[in-house]
Amino acid sequence: MSVRPFSALSPLLAVIAAMLLAACGGSAAPPPVPVPVAGPSAPGELRLPAASLRMLQIETVAEQRDTQTVWAPARIAFRDDRVGAVGAPAAGRIVQVHANIGDRVSAGQPLATLASPDALRQRAEAGNAEVARGLAVGEAQRQRLMVERGIGIEMERAAAEARLREATQELARARGTVGLLGGGAGDRIVLRAPRAGVVAARRATVGAAVDGGGEPLFLIGDPAAVWVVAEVFESDLAGLREGAEARVETSSLAQPIRGRIQRIGTALDEETRRAPVYVTLDDAPPTMRPGMLAKVGLEAAAPTGLVIPLSAVLIKDERRSIVYVQHGETVFHARDVQLGQPMRGFIPVLGGLAVGDRIVVRGGLLLDSAASQLL
Repeated sequence: MSVRPFSALSPLLAVIAAMLLAACGGSAAPPPVPVPVAGPSAPGELRLPAASLRMLQIETVAEQRDTQTVWAPARIAFRDDRVGAVGAPAAGRIVQVHANIGDRVSAGQPLATLASPDALRQRAEAGNAEVARGLAVGEAQRQRLMVERGIGIEMERAAAEARLREATQELARARGTVGLLGGGAGDRIVLRAPRAGVVAARRATVGAAVDGGGEPLFLIGDPAAVWVVAEVFESDLAGLREGAEARVETSSLAQPIRGRIQRIGTALDEETRRAPVYVTLDDAPPTMRPGMLAKVGLEAAAPTGLVIPLSAVLIKDERRSIVYVQHGETVFHARDVQLGQPMRGFIPVLGGLAVGDRIVVRGGLLLDSAASQLL
């Protein structure tokens, strides 16, 4: 008497077990149903009933395209070369604010006024330095005249010339310090816009104390000079190149905007593992404002050669990478493949497959229960 293979009896045993449980009033969740296999005709080969093919997804291996699109979240921002930052040149307290966020300002327009004891002291030092230089100029002229008339001493003339040089240098230093204070007189400092534009940020409030050289109190940006800052994953940066095309989509625009990669950041964010990629726009509409969120598709170089979905790869015996290749309609063969580094759900094939091979990209685990999916 011939014995039927266990794989052929398994569906019948499962049906009998379910009937016994129902007769006893019990219930149980049905186990995963494997694809019915007619039986191997050669090592690594499986033959399936035609009805089982609907449980698999099969695709043809093709050459990878030269480029692909990398999508990343982004935001609209002022170009960093078209933004002016205004901070306090000396410690003080804000006594008046002249501009608010969104205001259009011209170059030199007052933004805020500070009261600063340091400003008063520096201006007083500049005044004293000017008086001291005037006295040094008079003394040096007197000593030179006396030497010319033969009644002066050369050493005293040289000392007077040295004091004049020191006074001149001190006056230049004091004037330079006062010049950094900007407009105003006495203890007042008037902060002015360094360029025409729109007030993009304001941290100045009346009564607030500020430190010299601290965070900017105002940011002035050019509304016509914006770009898109995309946050791109570390694994996607290798394929990007400056000058490559970009596609920008926002919720407020009906049509995407074209642009190009202007600059690729070199530093990664430690938490998100993303780097900024700056995209200039071919024609930014007036409705596009800094702070808006966007989605950017960046043209990137694709890996050369053959690339298959990660879902097609199975791990066998914890070391072999295999892919099931279709032969005919119902015959599948497990083929060992050599793979590269995965990227965005795909993996390059270094060996084992050829263009035109038809492989199982979904459902491979149902064919081989002893294998485990790669990722």
